[in-house]
Amino acid sequence: MTHILLPQETPRRLVFYLAMEEYVAQHIKASDCFFIWQVSPTVIFGRNQTLEAEVNVDFCKAEGIALYRRKSGGGCVYSDEGNLMLSYICEGQPVGFVFDRYLRRMAHVLQRAGIDVQVSGRNDLIIGQRKVSGNAFYQLPHRNIVHGTLLHHSDFERMQKAITPSIQKLQSKGVPSVRSRVTNLCEHTDMPLDALKQHIVNELCTHSLTLTEEDVKAIEDIEQTYLQEDFIKGRRPHYTLTRQARVQHVGSVCTDIELKGERIRSICLTGDFFDLQDLHTELNRLLYKCAYNKEEIIQATSHFHMENYVRNLTTQDWINTLFD
Repeated sequence: MTHILLPQETPRRLVFYLAMEEYVAQHIKASDCFFIWQVSPTVIFGRNQTLEAEVNVDFCKAEGIALYRRKSGGGCVYSDEGNLMLSYICEGQPVGFVFDRYLRRMAHVLQRAGIDVQVSGRNDLIIGQRKVSGNAFYQLPHRNIVHGTLLHHSDFERMQKAITPSIQKLQSKGVPSVRSRVTNLCEHTDMPLDALKQHIVNELCTHSLTLTEEDVKAIEDIEQTYLQEDFIKGRRPHYTLTRQARVQHVGSVCTDIELKGERIRSICLTGDFFDLQDLHTELNRLLYKCAYNKEEIIQATSHFHMENYVRNLTTQDWINTLFD
């Protein structure tokens, strides 16, 4: 694996590093690439999430906490200087396989540092019953991007005030608050942050590559796509009704439906699920002007395989969220 470095360690906003992932995936020929980064206090929410449902926007604005959307699925994350962000880019094997392999490998790296970390659920690394790392992924043509957190000494009080997950989401995990779900590595190891970073790089990487100033300029151009207001706000149709549920091994799935009379005009899925390819174009094509009843939707989607678009979600399970 190749360790990707910047020519200068200038403090950057979070979306620069998301753009850097894209640039590396598109332009760096090494088969597997990896880099670690840190940012000032920032909230980053998933591709399919609704900003206002996941983030205490007023608190973040008052505290100067930046807000950004990423292009991967999954849930909302608070990051600060006490959290390591990890980026892994590799060639185009099935992304679900790549994701699971990465989680196991990262758990092994931390175990070799004497930390009792295990893989849990869809996307977490845990110590005991508390999360120390959350991860997400998405695909570009012929390349996969996996990225995640690694909590070392993050400020959990600010995290809890900045992130406002639904009560349903917390109850599904059997815990009362964000704070009770997470733990810092500093509670479980004496290894300083810089030493931990070096340990991870030494365990994963055999080569290094330093980007050029020209590369950095190209990354800054990609970064601008993350700053567009339409991208940050996300898609949200003028909906007539909303159906929301949590699906085991999938996450939260919220379906907004715009109706004209009894027929579907548009449909939009939001939540912390992981999408594998563009879902909304095909789903709207199939269900446009379809009557909003279970039998017609089942018939219209009889040859549609939702699991090809959303990880672990079957078409029948999704339809059940609309009517159960």
